[in-house]
Amino acid sequence: MSNTTSADTGTDRREDTFHARRWLILAVASVGQLIIALDSTVVSVMGPQLQHDLDLSATGLQWVFNNYIVLFGGLLLLGGRLNDVIGRRRMFFIGLALFGIGSLIAARASVADQLLVARAIQGIGAAALSPACLSLLVVAFRSPLERAKAFGVWGAVIGTGAGLGTMLGGAIVQVDWRLAFYINLPIAVGLAVAAFALVPKDHRAGPAPRVDIPGALTGTLGLISLVFSIVSVHTDGWTGIKTLGTFFAAVLLLVLFVLIEHRAAEPLLPLGLLGRRTVLAGSLGEFFTAGLMMPMFMLLPIYMQTILGYSPIKTGVAYIPTTLAMMIFAGPLSKGIAKIGARGPYLLGVAFLTGLLVLTIRTPLSGSYWAIMLPITALLGLGLVMCLIPTPTVGTASATAKDAGTISSILIVATQLGGALGLAISATIMQSHLDDQVRAGVPVHTALNEALHYAMYPFFGWMALSLLNGLFGFRGIRITEDDLVPAEARA
Repeated sequence: MSNTTSADTGTDRREDTFHARRWLILAVASVGQLIIALDSTVVSVMGPQLQHDLDLSATGLQWVFNNYIVLFGGLLLLGGRLNDVIGRRRMFFIGLALFGIGSLIAARASVADQLLVARAIQGIGAAALSPACLSLLVVAFRSPLERAKAFGVWGAVIGTGAGLGTMLGGAIVQVDWRLAFYINLPIAVGLAVAAFALVPKDHRAGPAPRVDIPGALTGTLGLISLVFSIVSVHTDGWTGIKTLGTFFAAVLLLVLFVLIEHRAAEPLLPLGLLGRRTVLAGSLGEFFTAGLMMPMFMLLPIYMQTILGYSPIKTGVAYIPTTLAMMIFAGPLSKGIAKIGARGPYLLGVAFLTGLLVLTIRTPLSGSYWAIMLPITALLGLGLVMCLIPTPTVGTASATAKDAGTISSILIVATQLGGALGLAISATIMQSHLDDQVRAGVPVHTALNEALHYAMYPFFGWMALSLLNGLFGFRGIRITEDDLVPAEARA
Protein backbone atom coordinates (compact mmCIF):
# COMPACT_ATOMS: atom_id res chain seq x y z
CA MET A 1 0.00 0.00 0.00
CA SER A 2 2.79 2.38 0.92
CA ASN A 3 4.65 1.53 -2.31
CA THR A 4 1.55 2.37 -4.35
CA THR A 5 1.05 5.62 -2.47
CA SER A 6 4.71 6.55 -2.97
CA ALA A 7 4.50 5.79 -6.70
CA ASP A 8 1.32 7.83 -7.04
CA THR A 9 2.92 10.73 -5.17
CA GLY A 10 5.97 10.58 -7.44
CA THR A 11 3.78 10.55 -10.55
CA ASP A 12 1.74 13.51 -9.29
CA ARG A 13 4.91 15.44 -8.50
CA ARG A 14 6.30 14.70 -11.97
CA GLU A 15 3.05 15.83 -13.63
CA ASP A 16 3.10 19.04 -11.57
CA THR A 17 6.68 19.68 -12.72
CA PHE A 18 5.64 19.11 -16.33
CA HIS A 19 2.79 21.57 -15.92
CA ALA A 20 4.88 24.22 -14.18
CA ARG A 21 7.48 24.13 -16.97
CA ARG A 22 4.96 23.75 -19.81
CA TRP A 23 5.83 26.93 -21.73
CA LEU A 24 9.55 26.20 -21.60
CA ILE A 25 8.85 22.63 -22.71
CA LEU A 26 6.79 24.07 -25.56
CA ALA A 27 9.86 26.04 -26.67
CA VAL A 28 12.05 22.91 -26.57
CA ALA A 29 9.49 20.77 -28.45
CA SER A 30 8.88 23.49 -31.04
CA VAL A 31 12.56 23.93 -31.84
CA GLY A 32 12.88 20.14 -32.08
CA GLN A 33 10.05 20.06 -34.61
CA LEU A 34 11.46 23.09 -36.40
CA ILE A 35 14.74 21.41 -37.36
CA ILE A 36 12.75 18.43 -38.66
CA ALA A 37 10.55 20.70 -40.78
CA LEU A 38 13.57 22.67 -42.03
CA ASP A 39 15.30 19.53 -43.27
CA SER A 40 12.18 18.40 -45.11
CA THR A 41 12.50 21.26 -47.62
CA VAL A 42 16.02 22.67 -47.25
CA VAL A 43 17.30 20.49 -50.12
CA SER A 44 14.68 21.85 -52.55
CA VAL A 45 16.90 24.68 -53.80
CA MET A 46 20.35 23.11 -53.50
CA GLY A 47 19.91 20.50 -56.25
CA PRO A 48 22.41 21.90 -58.79
CA GLN A 49 25.10 22.29 -56.11
CA LEU A 50 24.60 18.72 -54.83
CA GLN A 51 24.74 17.32 -58.35
CA HIS A 52 27.95 19.24 -59.09
CA ASP A 53 29.81 18.52 -55.84
CA LEU A 54 28.76 14.88 -55.32
CA ASP A 55 28.17 13.84 -58.94
CA LEU A 56 24.52 13.06 -58.17
CA SER A 57 22.22 11.93 -60.96
CA ALA A 58 18.70 13.34 -61.26
CA THR A 59 17.37 10.11 -59.70
CA GLY A 60 19.96 10.27 -56.94
CA LEU A 61 18.92 13.84 -56.18
CA GLN A 62 15.31 12.71 -55.83
CA TRP A 63 16.40 10.07 -53.31
CA VAL A 64 18.19 12.65 -51.18
CA PHE A 65 14.64 13.77 -50.38
CA ASN A 66 13.02 10.31 -50.57
CA ASN A 67 15.38 8.58 -48.12
CA TYR A 68 14.38 11.07 -45.46
CA ILE A 69 10.65 10.80 -46.16
CA VAL A 70 10.52 6.99 -46.50
CA LEU A 71 12.15 6.26 -43.14
CA PHE A 72 10.54 9.20 -41.36
CA GLY A 73 7.05 8.15 -42.47
CA GLY A 74 7.67 4.41 -42.22
CA LEU A 75 8.99 4.37 -38.67
CA LEU A 76 6.61 6.88 -37.09
CA LEU A 77 4.12 4.40 -35.65
CA LEU A 78 6.93 2.45 -33.99
CA GLY A 79 8.51 5.70 -32.79
CA GLY A 80 5.22 6.86 -31.31
CA ARG A 81 4.61 3.58 -29.54
CA LEU A 82 8.14 3.52 -28.12
CA ASN A 83 7.42 6.96 -26.64
CA ASP A 84 4.63 5.38 -24.62
CA VAL A 85 6.70 2.28 -23.74
CA ILE A 86 10.18 3.55 -22.85
CA GLY A 87 9.41 7.22 -22.23
CA ARG A 88 9.16 10.51 -24.09
CA ARG A 89 12.32 11.99 -22.59
CA ARG A 90 14.46 9.01 -23.60
CA MET A 91 13.01 8.98 -27.12
CA PHE A 92 13.61 12.71 -27.42
CA PHE A 93 17.31 12.21 -26.68
CA ILE A 94 17.57 9.14 -28.94
CA GLY A 95 15.90 10.93 -31.84
CA LEU A 96 17.95 14.08 -31.33
CA ALA A 97 21.21 12.10 -31.25
CA LEU A 98 20.38 10.22 -34.46
CA PHE A 99 19.31 13.41 -36.19
CA GLY A 100 22.54 15.13 -35.17
CA ILE A 101 24.68 12.18 -36.33
CA GLY A 102 22.89 12.16 -39.68
CA SER A 103 23.41 15.90 -40.04
CA LEU A 104 27.15 15.57 -39.34
CA ILE A 105 27.55 12.78 -41.90
CA ALA A 106 25.58 14.81 -44.48
CA ALA A 107 27.70 17.91 -43.87
CA ARG A 108 30.93 15.93 -44.37
CA ALA A 109 29.72 13.80 -47.30
CA SER A 110 32.23 13.54 -50.14
CA VAL A 111 30.30 11.06 -52.32
CA ALA A 112 26.61 10.61 -53.10
CA ASP A 113 26.21 7.38 -51.09
CA GLN A 114 27.34 9.08 -47.88
CA LEU A 115 24.70 11.79 -48.29
CA LEU A 116 21.99 9.21 -48.97
CA VAL A 117 22.94 7.25 -45.85
CA ALA A 118 23.02 10.46 -43.83
CA ARG A 119 19.52 11.42 -44.96
CA ALA A 120 18.29 7.95 -43.99
CA ILE A 121 19.74 8.37 -40.48
CA GLN A 122 18.10 11.80 -40.24
CA GLY A 123 14.78 10.20 -41.20
CA ILE A 124 15.11 7.56 -38.48
CA GLY A 125 15.98 10.25 -35.95
CA ALA A 126 13.01 12.37 -37.01
CA ALA A 127 10.68 9.37 -36.58
CA ALA A 128 11.77 9.13 -32.93
CA LEU A 129 12.01 12.86 -32.23
CA SER A 130 8.78 14.19 -33.78
CA PRO A 131 6.25 12.10 -31.81
CA ALA A 132 8.32 12.71 -28.66
CA CYS A 133 8.00 16.47 -29.16
CA LEU A 134 4.25 16.36 -29.74
CA SER A 135 3.49 13.94 -26.91
CA LEU A 136 5.49 16.13 -24.49
CA LEU A 137 3.01 18.90 -25.22
CA VAL A 138 0.00 16.64 -24.67
CA VAL A 139 1.30 15.73 -21.19
CA ALA A 140 2.57 19.19 -20.23
CA PHE A 141 -0.60 21.12 -21.08
CA ARG A 142 -3.53 19.98 -18.95
CA SER A 143 -5.98 22.72 -19.86
CA PRO A 144 -7.67 22.27 -23.26
CA LEU A 145 -7.55 26.05 -23.77
CA GLU A 146 -3.80 26.22 -23.16
CA ARG A 147 -3.28 23.05 -25.17
CA ALA A 148 -5.01 24.72 -28.11
CA LYS A 149 -2.55 27.61 -27.87
CA ALA A 150 0.38 25.21 -27.67
CA PHE A 151 -0.78 23.34 -30.76
CA GLY A 152 -1.23 26.67 -32.49
CA VAL A 153 2.48 27.22 -32.03
CA TRP A 154 3.13 23.63 -33.13
CA GLY A 155 1.14 23.99 -36.34
CA ALA A 156 2.83 27.29 -37.11
CA VAL A 157 6.25 25.68 -36.63
CA ILE A 158 5.48 23.01 -39.26
CA GLY A 159 4.45 25.51 -41.92
CA THR A 160 7.02 28.14 -40.97
CA GLY A 161 9.76 25.52 -40.88
CA ALA A 162 8.96 24.41 -44.42
CA GLY A 163 9.11 28.02 -45.63
CA LEU A 164 12.26 28.77 -43.65
CA GLY A 165 13.86 25.61 -45.05
CA THR A 166 13.46 26.95 -48.57
CA MET A 167 14.69 30.41 -47.54
CA LEU A 168 17.62 28.98 -45.57
CA GLY A 169 18.57 26.65 -48.39
CA GLY A 170 18.49 29.50 -50.89
CA ALA A 171 20.75 31.68 -48.74
CA ILE A 172 23.17 28.96 -47.67
CA VAL A 173 23.88 27.53 -51.14
CA GLN A 174 25.32 30.93 -52.04
CA VAL A 175 28.08 30.10 -49.53
CA ASP A 176 28.21 26.32 -49.05
CA TRP A 177 25.33 23.82 -48.99
CA ARG A 178 27.06 21.88 -46.18
CA LEU A 179 26.22 24.69 -43.75
CA ALA A 180 22.55 23.70 -44.01
CA PHE A 181 23.46 20.47 -42.20
CA TYR A 182 26.20 21.82 -39.94
CA ILE A 183 23.74 24.33 -38.49
CA ASN A 184 21.73 21.46 -36.97
CA LEU A 185 24.61 20.47 -34.68
CA PRO A 186 24.71 23.45 -32.29
CA ILE A 187 20.90 23.48 -32.27
CA ALA A 188 20.84 19.79 -31.32
CA VAL A 189 23.38 20.33 -28.52
CA GLY A 190 21.41 23.30 -27.18
CA LEU A 191 18.18 21.30 -27.29
CA ALA A 192 19.78 18.39 -25.45
CA VAL A 193 20.99 20.69 -22.66
CA ALA A 194 17.59 22.40 -22.40
CA ALA A 195 15.68 19.09 -22.39
CA PHE A 196 18.01 17.62 -19.75
CA ALA A 197 17.31 20.60 -17.49
CA LEU A 198 13.59 21.07 -18.16
CA VAL A 199 11.93 17.76 -19.04
CA PRO A 200 11.27 15.55 -15.98
CA LYS A 201 12.73 12.06 -16.05
CA ASP A 202 10.51 9.29 -17.38
CA HIS A 203 8.70 7.49 -14.61
CA ARG A 204 6.02 4.82 -14.70
CA ALA A 205 3.93 3.84 -11.69
CA GLY A 206 3.02 0.42 -13.10
CA PRO A 207 4.76 -2.10 -15.36
CA ALA A 208 5.76 -0.83 -18.81
CA PRO A 209 3.56 -2.08 -21.64
CA ARG A 210 5.08 -4.74 -23.86
CA VAL A 211 6.24 -3.93 -27.36
CA ASP A 212 4.03 -5.59 -29.96
CA ILE A 213 6.84 -7.20 -32.01
CA PRO A 214 4.69 -8.76 -34.80
CA GLY A 215 2.71 -5.51 -35.10
CA ALA A 216 5.91 -3.45 -35.07
CA LEU A 217 7.44 -5.53 -37.88
CA THR A 218 4.38 -5.64 -40.16
CA GLY A 219 3.31 -2.05 -39.48
CA THR A 220 6.78 -0.57 -39.94
CA LEU A 221 7.62 -2.60 -43.05
CA GLY A 222 4.14 -1.90 -44.43
CA LEU A 223 4.45 1.85 -44.00
CA ILE A 224 8.00 1.87 -45.40
CA SER A 225 6.79 -0.11 -48.43
CA LEU A 226 3.83 2.22 -48.91
CA VAL A 227 5.89 5.41 -48.73
CA PHE A 228 8.57 3.81 -50.94
CA SER A 229 5.96 2.92 -53.58
CA ILE A 230 4.58 6.46 -53.51
CA VAL A 231 7.95 8.16 -53.97
CA SER A 232 8.95 5.59 -56.64
CA VAL A 233 6.16 6.89 -58.87
CA HIS A 234 8.31 9.90 -59.76
CA THR A 235 11.18 7.76 -61.07
CA ASP A 236 9.44 4.56 -62.20
CA GLY A 237 5.91 5.68 -63.09
CA TRP A 238 2.58 4.37 -61.80
CA THR A 239 2.95 0.98 -63.51
CA GLY A 240 6.66 0.39 -62.86
CA ILE A 241 7.69 -2.92 -61.31
CA LYS A 242 9.21 -1.19 -58.29
CA THR A 243 6.08 0.94 -57.73
CA LEU A 244 3.56 -1.90 -58.08
CA GLY A 245 5.71 -4.47 -56.25
CA THR A 246 6.22 -2.34 -53.17
CA PHE A 247 2.58 -1.21 -53.24
CA PHE A 248 1.24 -4.78 -53.19
CA ALA A 249 3.79 -5.66 -50.49
CA ALA A 250 2.51 -2.68 -48.49
CA VAL A 251 -1.11 -3.78 -48.86
CA LEU A 252 -0.29 -7.33 -47.74
CA LEU A 253 1.78 -6.19 -44.77
CA LEU A 254 -0.76 -3.60 -43.63
CA VAL A 255 -3.63 -6.11 -43.85
CA LEU A 256 -1.57 -8.48 -41.68
CA PHE A 257 -0.85 -5.56 -39.36
CA VAL A 258 -4.57 -4.84 -38.89
CA LEU A 259 -5.31 -8.53 -38.20
CA ILE A 260 -2.47 -8.70 -35.66
CA GLU A 261 -3.53 -5.48 -33.94
CA HIS A 262 -7.11 -6.69 -33.71
CA ARG A 263 -5.98 -9.69 -31.63
CA ALA A 264 -3.00 -8.22 -29.75
CA ALA A 265 -3.37 -7.70 -26.00
CA GLU A 266 -1.20 -4.56 -26.13
CA PRO A 267 -1.25 -3.42 -29.77
CA LEU A 268 1.21 -1.06 -31.41
CA LEU A 269 -1.79 0.85 -32.76
CA PRO A 270 -5.01 0.44 -30.77
CA LEU A 271 -7.50 0.37 -33.65
CA GLY A 272 -10.10 2.02 -31.47
CA LEU A 273 -8.12 5.27 -31.72
CA LEU A 274 -9.01 5.52 -35.40
CA GLY A 275 -12.66 5.29 -34.39
CA ARG A 276 -12.39 8.57 -32.50
CA ARG A 277 -13.73 11.32 -34.74
CA THR A 278 -11.22 13.80 -33.37
CA VAL A 279 -8.26 11.59 -34.33
CA LEU A 280 -9.68 10.74 -37.76
CA ALA A 281 -10.64 14.31 -38.65
CA GLY A 282 -7.33 15.71 -37.43
CA SER A 283 -5.36 13.08 -39.34
CA LEU A 284 -7.27 13.69 -42.58
CA GLY A 285 -6.74 17.43 -42.15
CA GLU A 286 -2.99 16.89 -41.80
CA PHE A 287 -2.98 14.50 -44.79
CA PHE A 288 -4.77 16.86 -47.20
CA THR A 289 -2.88 19.98 -46.10
CA ALA A 290 0.58 18.38 -46.30
CA GLY A 291 -0.36 16.86 -49.66
CA LEU A 292 -0.60 20.33 -51.15
CA MET A 293 2.11 21.95 -49.04
CA MET A 294 4.99 19.73 -50.21
CA PRO A 295 4.46 20.28 -53.98
CA MET A 296 4.31 24.02 -53.36
CA PHE A 297 7.68 23.97 -51.62
CA MET A 298 9.32 21.47 -54.01
CA LEU A 299 7.90 22.35 -57.46
CA LEU A 300 7.46 26.13 -57.29
CA PRO A 301 11.24 26.63 -56.87
CA ILE A 302 11.67 24.88 -60.24
CA TYR A 303 9.29 27.40 -61.84
CA MET A 304 11.01 30.34 -60.17
CA GLN A 305 14.56 29.32 -61.04
CA THR A 306 13.99 27.85 -64.51
CA ILE A 307 11.27 30.09 -65.95
CA LEU A 308 11.50 33.34 -64.00
CA GLY A 309 15.30 33.12 -63.71
CA TYR A 310 15.47 33.55 -59.92
CA SER A 311 18.73 32.79 -58.11
CA PRO A 312 18.60 30.29 -55.21
CA ILE A 313 18.62 33.10 -52.64
CA LYS A 314 15.89 35.03 -54.46
CA THR A 315 13.84 31.84 -54.59
CA GLY A 316 14.15 31.49 -50.83
CA VAL A 317 13.28 35.14 -50.22
CA ALA A 318 10.18 34.72 -52.39
CA TYR A 319 8.65 32.62 -49.59
CA ILE A 320 8.87 35.42 -47.01
CA PRO A 321 5.10 36.17 -47.29
CA THR A 322 4.40 32.52 -46.44
CA THR A 323 6.54 32.67 -43.32
CA LEU A 324 5.18 36.08 -42.27
CA ALA A 325 1.58 34.91 -42.62
CA MET A 326 2.32 31.93 -40.37
CA MET A 327 4.04 34.11 -37.76
CA ILE A 328 1.45 36.91 -37.74
CA PHE A 329 -1.72 34.82 -37.59
CA ALA A 330 -0.58 31.77 -35.60
CA GLY A 331 -0.87 33.43 -32.17
CA PRO A 332 -4.27 35.10 -32.58
CA LEU A 333 -5.71 32.03 -34.29
CA SER A 334 -4.57 29.58 -31.62
CA LYS A 335 -6.28 31.76 -29.00
CA GLY A 336 -9.37 32.27 -31.13
CA ILE A 337 -10.00 28.56 -31.68
CA ALA A 338 -11.26 28.30 -28.11
CA LYS A 339 -13.96 30.89 -28.91
CA ILE A 340 -14.89 30.14 -32.52
CA GLY A 341 -13.97 26.46 -32.81
CA ALA A 342 -11.65 24.74 -35.27
CA ARG A 343 -14.08 24.24 -38.14
CA GLY A 344 -14.34 27.84 -39.37
CA PRO A 345 -10.59 28.52 -39.60
CA TYR A 346 -10.00 25.16 -41.28
CA LEU A 347 -12.65 25.82 -43.95
CA LEU A 348 -11.22 29.30 -44.52
CA GLY A 349 -7.81 27.72 -44.95
CA VAL A 350 -9.20 25.33 -47.57
CA ALA A 351 -10.64 28.35 -49.41
CA PHE A 352 -7.24 30.12 -49.37
CA LEU A 353 -5.47 27.00 -50.66
CA THR A 354 -8.04 26.60 -53.42
CA GLY A 355 -7.43 30.23 -54.42
CA LEU A 356 -3.72 29.42 -54.46
CA LEU A 357 -4.39 26.60 -56.94
CA VAL A 358 -6.32 28.96 -59.21
CA LEU A 359 -3.31 31.27 -59.36
CA THR A 360 -0.83 28.42 -59.79
CA ILE A 361 -2.55 27.03 -62.91
CA ARG A 362 -2.33 30.50 -64.49
CA THR A 363 1.36 31.30 -63.98
CA PRO A 364 2.86 33.20 -66.97
CA LEU A 365 6.27 32.84 -68.60
CA SER A 366 7.37 36.24 -67.33
CA GLY A 367 6.29 38.98 -64.97
CA SER A 368 7.15 40.75 -61.74
CA TYR A 369 7.39 39.13 -58.34
CA TRP A 370 4.60 41.38 -57.05
CA ALA A 371 2.18 40.22 -59.73
CA ILE A 372 3.03 36.49 -59.70
CA MET A 373 4.76 35.10 -56.62
CA LEU A 374 3.60 37.53 -53.93
CA PRO A 375 -0.09 36.53 -54.12
CA ILE A 376 0.84 32.85 -54.49
CA THR A 377 3.13 32.73 -51.45
CA ALA A 378 0.80 34.91 -49.37
CA LEU A 379 -2.17 32.61 -50.03
CA LEU A 380 0.04 29.62 -49.27
CA GLY A 381 0.92 31.05 -45.85
CA LEU A 382 -2.68 32.00 -45.03
CA GLY A 383 -3.99 28.60 -46.11
CA LEU A 384 -1.37 26.69 -44.14
CA VAL A 385 -1.80 28.66 -40.92
CA MET A 386 -5.59 28.25 -41.04
CA CYS A 387 -5.33 24.48 -41.61
CA LEU A 388 -2.23 23.42 -39.70
CA ILE A 389 -3.19 25.04 -36.40
CA PRO A 390 -6.67 23.50 -35.98
CA THR A 391 -5.70 19.97 -37.10
CA PRO A 392 -3.31 18.93 -34.27
CA THR A 393 -5.60 20.61 -31.74
CA VAL A 394 -8.56 18.55 -32.96
CA GLY A 395 -6.51 15.37 -33.47
CA THR A 396 -5.19 15.29 -29.90
CA ALA A 397 -8.33 16.60 -28.20
CA SER A 398 -9.10 13.16 -26.77
CA ALA A 399 -5.48 12.15 -26.06
CA THR A 400 -4.42 11.00 -22.61
CA ALA A 401 -0.99 10.58 -21.05
CA LYS A 402 -1.22 6.85 -21.88
CA ASP A 403 -1.84 7.19 -25.61
CA ALA A 404 -0.35 10.62 -26.39
CA GLY A 405 2.66 9.17 -28.20
CA THR A 406 0.58 6.85 -30.36
CA ILE A 407 -1.96 9.53 -31.33
CA SER A 408 0.88 11.95 -32.04
CA SER A 409 2.49 9.42 -34.37
CA ILE A 410 -0.83 8.84 -36.19
CA LEU A 411 -1.09 12.55 -36.95
CA ILE A 412 2.52 12.77 -38.12
CA VAL A 413 2.17 9.61 -40.25
CA ALA A 414 -0.81 11.25 -41.94
CA THR A 415 1.30 14.36 -42.58
CA GLN A 416 4.19 12.40 -44.09
CA LEU A 417 1.97 10.14 -46.23
CA GLY A 418 0.01 13.14 -47.50
CA GLY A 419 3.19 15.04 -48.37
CA ALA A 420 4.77 12.05 -50.10
CA LEU A 421 1.63 11.20 -52.09
CA GLY A 422 0.94 14.80 -53.09
CA LEU A 423 4.52 15.28 -54.26
CA ALA A 424 4.56 11.95 -56.12
CA ILE A 425 1.32 12.73 -57.96
CA SER A 426 2.31 16.27 -58.94
CA ALA A 427 5.93 15.46 -59.85
CA THR A 428 4.91 12.48 -61.99
CA ILE A 429 2.24 14.41 -63.90
CA MET A 430 4.61 17.35 -64.36
CA GLN A 431 7.45 15.20 -65.70
CA SER A 432 5.18 13.17 -67.98
CA HIS A 433 3.56 16.25 -69.53
CA LEU A 434 6.92 17.97 -69.87
CA ASP A 435 8.37 15.00 -71.77
CA ASP A 436 5.35 14.85 -74.10
CA GLN A 437 5.50 18.57 -74.85
CA VAL A 438 9.26 18.61 -75.50
CA ARG A 439 8.94 15.63 -77.86
CA ALA A 440 6.22 17.56 -79.69
CA GLY A 441 8.63 20.43 -80.26
CA VAL A 442 7.26 22.85 -77.66
CA PRO A 443 9.97 25.19 -76.23
CA VAL A 444 11.25 23.95 -72.88
CA HIS A 445 10.14 26.98 -70.84
CA THR A 446 6.62 26.88 -72.30
CA ALA A 447 6.43 23.12 -71.81
CA LEU A 448 7.60 23.36 -68.19
CA ASN A 449 5.08 26.08 -67.37
CA GLU A 450 2.22 24.06 -68.86
CA ALA A 451 3.46 20.94 -67.06
CA LEU A 452 3.27 22.83 -63.75
CA HIS A 453 -0.34 23.75 -64.53
CA TYR A 454 -1.28 20.15 -65.30
CA ALA A 455 0.41 18.98 -62.09
CA MET A 456 -1.88 21.20 -60.03
CA TYR A 457 -5.23 20.15 -61.50
CA PRO A 458 -5.66 16.98 -59.36
CA PHE A 459 -5.44 19.08 -56.22
CA PHE A 460 -8.81 20.67 -56.86
CA GLY A 461 -10.27 17.23 -56.09
CA TRP A 462 -7.87 17.00 -53.16
CA MET A 463 -9.22 20.28 -51.76
CA ALA A 464 -12.81 19.11 -52.32
CA LEU A 465 -12.10 16.14 -50.04
CA SER A 466 -10.47 18.47 -47.52
CA LEU A 467 -13.60 20.63 -47.64
CA LEU A 468 -15.79 17.62 -46.85
CA ASN A 469 -13.52 16.73 -43.93
CA GLY A 470 -13.92 20.24 -42.57
CA LEU A 471 -17.68 20.30 -43.06
CA PHE A 472 -18.42 16.92 -41.50
CA GLY A 473 -15.30 15.76 -39.62
CA PHE A 474 -14.81 19.02 -37.70
CA ARG A 475 -18.53 19.58 -37.12
CA GLY A 476 -19.43 20.08 -33.46
CA ILE A 477 -15.83 19.92 -32.19
CA ARG A 478 -15.06 22.90 -29.95
CA ILE A 479 -11.86 23.37 -27.97
CA THR A 480 -13.26 24.84 -24.74
CA GLU A 481 -13.11 23.98 -21.06
CA ASP A 482 -16.79 23.04 -21.04
CA ASP A 483 -16.69 20.81 -24.13
CA LEU A 484 -13.49 18.88 -23.37
CA VAL A 485 -12.54 16.88 -20.31
CA PRO A 486 -9.12 17.83 -18.98
CA ALA A 487 -6.35 15.40 -19.86
CA GLU A 488 -5.56 14.42 -16.28
CA ALA A 489 -9.15 13.35 -15.70
CA ARG A 490 -9.05 11.06 -18.74
CA ALA A 491 -5.67 9.46 -17.98
